[in-house]
Amino acid sequence: MHLLPASFRKFIAEYPALLWVRLFGETLTSLSSTMIAPFLVLYLSENISGSVTLTMLVIGLQPFSEILLTLFAGGLTDRIRRKTMLLVALLIQGFAMLGMAFADSIAAFAVLYVLNGAGRSLFIPASRAHLADTIPPGQMASAFALLNTSSSIGAAIGPLLGVILYKYDPAMAFLFTAISLFVYAAAVLWKIPQTPLPEWAEAAHEKAPRFSRGAWKAYRPALAIMTLSLPISLFYAQTETNLQLHMKNTLPDYLQALALLIAVKGILLILFEFLLVKWTQHMPARWLITASYGCFFLVALGYAYIDSLPLLLAMQVLLVIGESVGLTQLLAFVTRIAPSSMRGRYFAITGTHWDISRMCGPYLGSLVLLHYGGTLLFTIVAGILVIGAFAMHRYLTVKEKTFPLAQEG
Repeated sequence: MHLLPASFRKFIAEYPALLWVRLFGETLTSLSSTMIAPFLVLYLSENISGSVTLTMLVIGLQPFSEILLTLFAGGLTDRIRRKTMLLVALLIQGFAMLGMAFADSIAAFAVLYVLNGAGRSLFIPASRAHLADTIPPGQMASAFALLNTSSSIGAAIGPLLGVILYKYDPAMAFLFTAISLFVYAAAVLWKIPQTPLPEWAEAAHEKAPRFSRGAWKAYRPALAIMTLSLPISLFYAQTETNLQLHMKNTLPDYLQALALLIAVKGILLILFEFLLVKWTQHMPARWLITASYGCFFLVALGYAYIDSLPLLLAMQVLLVIGESVGLTQLLAFVTRIAPSSMRGRYFAITGTHWDISRMCGPYLGSLVLLHYGGTLLFTIVAGILVIGAFAMHRYLTVKEKTFPLAQEG
């Protein structure tokens, strides 16, 4: 450590050890998981199910299970120590991925896919609530940016390795992901101290509102953010699934093109995400988040009408800008509006928009794609993003007055 430059040592010391363990784990797991993620639709449709529609239904099972478990998981996160939740969630995902490596039927794969979704439902709210408990409010956006950057490091390399694995043995990617999850769990067990809930949190939980008719007011901000974020997650749901099939029909070397697009996005995120967040952190969240909708709108139109790989690569710049300043600020905004004793539930509720879109989006999008083509599909998604931008901006304009921004530094 003493051999490192003083400025870097100071930077390391600014954040707690939890963040650096998370950075290690997220880099490792994103590297392995992105080996197969860009090609999952192709893998299932070509090697296991043989049907595009059945494949999309199976892919929708994991977010469906996450929706069912999200509220339970969020409440559990506010009652059980964070480290315990993180370990259980990582082990569940690890064993599910291990089973997927050897699954030879669509039914077996579907069951394991649902089990993996259960693990994600436990991990995501617990990890975000743990971060909110330990990071000062002014550093929250930059901490989320660092985590996203670490994931991007793996995501930049994983798809390129995934092309090789897909041609050799795609199931190996699931095995590598399982190993990375077990290593991540070992790092959490070794380096993160157990964190018992403070007495104030336990007392607050006893008074925390349940999901009864009279309690909806306490959860209304989280439900509003979740609903207004649906256009973004719908866009991502299509890029993660139906974009693969759309590019298969429009680009000659679509496997290499997909890997290159994801790798370029990952490299750009590594280089610029943290800097973009730092440069824009003093700007109003409503403008940053609204601008991200605009970036996603332009990218959706690009996917709809552009069939040139160089131009599609250029569109990744807009995608990175939108993801860096918009999604990171959205997570930081949730920490500002969430009561301390309800952070797990707030992150669980607001994150549900990803599960809703990933459950319904791929299947509904495939119907449009098969009958009318990818151009119309991504044009519709672009229109939904415009509507979402106006609605989110109006809502955040009101909320920013109630929850002012805590400045970093």
